[in-house]
Amino acid sequence: MMDGFKNIEIKNFRGIDHLKIEDFGRVNIFLGQNSSGKSSVLEAVNLSLNMSNPDMPQVINNIRARKSFSTFLDAKYLFHNLDMSNPPDLTLEQTDGTVRHLTLGMTYVFDELAEPKNEPIQQAGTIVYVNTLEITFSTTAQGEKQDYKSWLRINPAGIVVNRKIADNYLERLRGRVISADLTSDNTVWDLAELFKRNQKNIVLSTLKLFDARINSIEILNDDVYIGFDGMAEMLPSRMTGDGLRRYLSIAASAANPMMHIIMLDEIDNGLHYSAYKKLWEALFILAVGTNKQLFVTTHSKETLYSLSEMLEEHAEYRNELSLYTLEQTKLKGHQAYKYTYEGLSGACENDVEIRSMVK
Repeated sequence: MMDGFKNIEIKNFRGIDHLKIEDFGRVNIFLGQNSSGKSSVLEAVNLSLNMSNPDMPQVINNIRARKSFSTFLDAKYLFHNLDMSNPPDLTLEQTDGTVRHLTLGMTYVFDELAEPKNEPIQQAGTIVYVNTLEITFSTTAQGEKQDYKSWLRINPAGIVVNRKIADNYLERLRGRVISADLTSDNTVWDLAELFKRNQKNIVLSTLKLFDARINSIEILNDDVYIGFDGMAEMLPSRMTGDGLRRYLSIAASAANPMMHIIMLDEIDNGLHYSAYKKLWEALFILAVGTNKQLFVTTHSKETLYSLSEMLEEHAEYRNELSLYTLEQTKLKGHQAYKYTYEGLSGACENDVEIRSMVK
């Protein structure tokens, strides 16, 4: 059985007031207009996978901003409408039936070294004082619930004075976010995990999909080198172009046996449209072959047409797809509309817009 998630319910997180998404598959793709919540869904999954880590909310903010946030109060951007009195609330059901639930809160604690006791946020006029970021979470498996808490506290100078990782909690699932930014790269570590297990051919075969001239890949001096037919020397990956580096970064993460869940934001970023079909094939091969779950966002019509073409040729992957359009509706708030391969194929064949329900 695949280790991953079946359902998610998000409340008061980022721009999402309330959203339920059900029946996740192996490869889950999110469509939607700008600010429809696509990236926020990936961030919610990522936060759940790291809910014992009190630094994770700021890490997630930093990925979004492409830089480190300057102050502790920047964590308020995780709260819907920046309302710190209305905590983000996430509930996820795993494929094995375990339910994990977490809430994120910011409070003021008078004693810097004390444990949080749900003190109210302190406010003087329009100025709000907070010094503690709390993650309260639980897991429920076979009717047995376990409660946990982690937190991060700063002093008036903004220096961390107390950090608590939840006691007696061990995370079984491991995930990786691949942002749209090409500068964040764990490729060397991913490849090392494959190479030491004698699984180099897994990633090499997917690279050949991208460029049939590629004949070898090695880690030399903590850098990745790629060999091409007809070239006397291997090239460092940084000299091969953004498209291949992006493709390699995605393929290496998806193949890494240490990872269970891969979250890929803006899959089309940095790639020429001619590579989309090859990347989709590689992702489905790796997801099925290494028993992973993928969460992917895109807003590119060409990407969807390439996906449909790939699945038309590879019927064995059609049932692995779950495709969702996320929409902020006037009457029902955030909604997720699900499509199967048949829905995707029909929309592409008839040029029906499925990236948004709003006309």
